[in-house]
Amino acid sequence: MTIRLKEISIGLFVLALSFLLIVFLIPEGVPQPSRLREGQISPRFWPLIATSILLISGLVLTAMAWFEKEKGMASDAEDGDEPLPPMQAVTGLVVGCVLLAGYLWAMTRVGMVVASALGILLLGYAYGERRWRILVPVALLLPVALYLFFVYVAGIPIPDPLARMVFRAIF
Repeated sequence: MTIRLKEISIGLFVLALSFLLIVFLIPEGVPQPSRLREGQISPRFWPLIATSILLISGLVLTAMAWFEKEKGMASDAEDGDEPLPPMQAVTGLVVGCVLLAGYLWAMTRVGMVVASALGILLLGYAYGERRWRILVPVALLLPVALYLFFVYVAGIPIPDPLARMVFRAIF
């Protein structure tokens, strides 16, 4: 099977999944109150935003694969690309699952912001990022920026007592 055909198949699968989510799963699975207060966001808002991004990604992937000129085979590797040994792939999957379970555990103990910073740092390192001057600022700034955006700009409360205490003292 050619790479192009695989990419088209993946793109069409992503499109089908997003249509399933938009048409059936979100309307059936996410309850919608009959009335919303002024300024209140519908519970379906963020799932629909995420699914719309998924839909656009599927469209772009399908279109790029469809109009691609070069038709390489799946066995054709670019210079320097080597297939990942199966044992290393399984080890990476297990490490990722353990780190995500640890993230969930840490989130209930130290809050979302600190757990997310540690999670980004550990997952980034576990999956090969060794540039500390990039990894550390991203791990520290991204969770803080997202927390500040959702709490102070979007008005969506995030239950994180530690971050609330720190940011109330600052702002």
